[in-house]
Amino acid sequence: MVTCPFLRSHAASAALLLALLAGCGGGSADAAPADTRTPARTAQALAAPSVLTVRAKGSLHAGVGPVMVVRLNQQVVGTVEVKNTADWADFPFSLPALRGGDKIDVVFTNDIAANGVDRNLHIASLSDGTTVLLPFTTGIVIDRGAGAAAFDGLDLLPGSSTLASNGALRLTWPGGPNAAASTLPRRKAAARLLLQASFGPTPAAVDALAATTDASWITTQMALPTTDDFVRGVQARYDLGDMNRPGGDQYDPSEIVRIFWRTAPAAPDQLRKRTAFALHHLFMVSQVDANLWFHSRAYASYLDLLNRHAFGNFRTLIEEIALSPAMGIYLSHLRNRKEDPSINRQPDENFARELMQLFTIGLQELNPDGSPKLDSTGQPIDTYRNADVMALAKVFTGFTWGFPDGQMSNDKFGWLDPTYTAAGDQRVDLQRMKALPDQHSTAEKKLFTGKPWAVTLPAGSSAQADVKAALDTLFQHPNVGPFIGRQLIQQLVTSQPSAAYVGRVAAVFNNNGAGVRGDLGAVVRAILLDTEARTIPAPTSPNGKLREPVLGLLHWMRTFGATSTNGRYRMGWQLDPLGETPFRAPSVFGYFRPGYVPPTPAFAPRKATAPEFQILDENSVAAWVNLAGAMGAGGLGWVDNAPEVPGNHSHLLNVLTNAGVSGLLDEIDVLLLGGRMSADLRRILTEAVVGIEDASTRGDPDRVRLAVFLTLASPEFRIQR
Repeated sequence: MVTCPFLRSHAASAALLLALLAGCGGGSADAAPADTRTPARTAQALAAPSVLTVRAKGSLHAGVGPVMVVRLNQQVVGTVEVKNTADWADFPFSLPALRGGDKIDVVFTNDIAANGVDRNLHIASLSDGTTVLLPFTTGIVIDRGAGAAAFDGLDLLPGSSTLASNGALRLTWPGGPNAAASTLPRRKAAARLLLQASFGPTPAAVDALAATTDASWITTQMALPTTDDFVRGVQARYDLGDMNRPGGDQYDPSEIVRIFWRTAPAAPDQLRKRTAFALHHLFMVSQVDANLWFHSRAYASYLDLLNRHAFGNFRTLIEEIALSPAMGIYLSHLRNRKEDPSINRQPDENFARELMQLFTIGLQELNPDGSPKLDSTGQPIDTYRNADVMALAKVFTGFTWGFPDGQMSNDKFGWLDPTYTAAGDQRVDLQRMKALPDQHSTAEKKLFTGKPWAVTLPAGSSAQADVKAALDTLFQHPNVGPFIGRQLIQQLVTSQPSAAYVGRVAAVFNNNGAGVRGDLGAVVRAILLDTEARTIPAPTSPNGKLREPVLGLLHWMRTFGATSTNGRYRMGWQLDPLGETPFRAPSVFGYFRPGYVPPTPAFAPRKATAPEFQILDENSVAAWVNLAGAMGAGGLGWVDNAPEVPGNHSHLLNVLTNAGVSGLLDEIDVLLLGGRMSADLRRILTEAVVGIEDASTRGDPDRVRLAVFLTLASPEFRIQR
């Protein structure tokens, strides 16, 4: 049982998280300062007087409570009779100073048992205000005996919350120079980078990164081989038989999401996977489109190409995207016919418009730092006109499935789809789209007339030549660096990057230092190593972002090794209220818009963008707290009376056993918060963990579960800074 009233329900945690709605998402003046204290005190603190608080209660005999004597380095510093029997009470003892390595004895001196009544001393915790120890932490012992026998080391028991006979609870105060304290700052910094550059820290990943430099870790990550996880996973289902292929009664396009849950948290190439998920936001193809229902392998191939080209060249990536059949289905340029004036038919403009508006140059001309260019009247300058959309639409005519030569013809152009039965499968859905020459517009196409980057595609050009010329023109447009760079910064680091930050990243896009434009690997490196990414923001800084629900869930899965016990990952019923389901964005504009400004006083007056707030409301906040409760308690989903996707708390249990409450909170701070735990949250977690009534190691699993839940439910977990 937990004694703290605010822990009797999720209500307080929900109220804390609702503060996000008031505008603390990017970091506000009300944000709590980071707690940088560790068990290793500063020299000034070591010399200062200390207060040791012993939380205790007693079992009385004849109306007299147990007498508790506290000794520091064999000198008595205080004596008190403990008369409270039902609830724990705090007993403070003033000390000259408390240093790491000091010897503490909590002595029980007046044991008696008579007439069936036994006087005992019960101890819940010891704390100096920073470090908190439970009486059964590794290294603490009970030395049984009265008088000097309580300190002779002859009759020892493991530490316990109950002194049932005269004796002393004996311990050495932690702190001082030790390996854990000296490496903690670097582990915090490593975890913070992992929050930005992966799906979450693990103990092993933190230690590995802490042992090297940030730049070296990025280089190593970028050198890891790529794997086509999505196609391989879908193909494994197809190989089970035609009933698992499109048209079969066991065909299930949601296998894509299961592959994601299975591979994203466990993949060794975390930086690539995280970058690919960011690119998915920028170049959206959503399974919510019913036209993609029968083409899950094509969709899998699209996701794999984002992963494969995450550190490649933007020019190559944009061509792969443009000719992907999944994109062709989604934005309707697969089977896009050329113009026919006789029947007043014009090419479909959907992809052409989004290629410019969302995928390359945006709506307004930009300065190198991402700020809008203004005309002579002070108004923003449009990047394109409707004539440009119409011309670009003609470029993307004539494309259809990439059947082997000779299998596609004009009369089949409008209807021939791949065959997905095992006997007839040619894997056409894994090929780039091909153009049928007769269906491609051979008209002259003028793009960006009157602009310095204007180009004319001559009449009679092939589809391949038109696509190359159009994409080359878009790739060289000066908007691409700041437009794409800012959105990648938003995805990985902060919702409202400074103009200088955007400018530095855009400069790397324009030239990676070796004369190469569009090097995405160099861009990602620049984003992550920039001073604005690596510097911990001040409490009043707007630097930071609200993490979308999927990233929060993946963080929990990765940190605690959560995997499905049966491979199904049936947890959608818990995720749906959060407003985000992987790969099922409501439109091509994604789950939320990069330019979204929350209509609150903290954001609106300064036009501060905070995209993820677009899907945050009271309902999704409450849903997250409920999800945090499930994740903290054991896991997600439900099968055979147990969570289907359970988390593993063994690491934190070991830390609690060996390093006490303070060590546990330090590790939670590293693994879940990237070293940014505030003093307020640390106090809340300390009270909650110490407040578990079962003052023995039997209560440790509950202590860990409660600490994990409260951390996951806190605004500090949702806000990345």
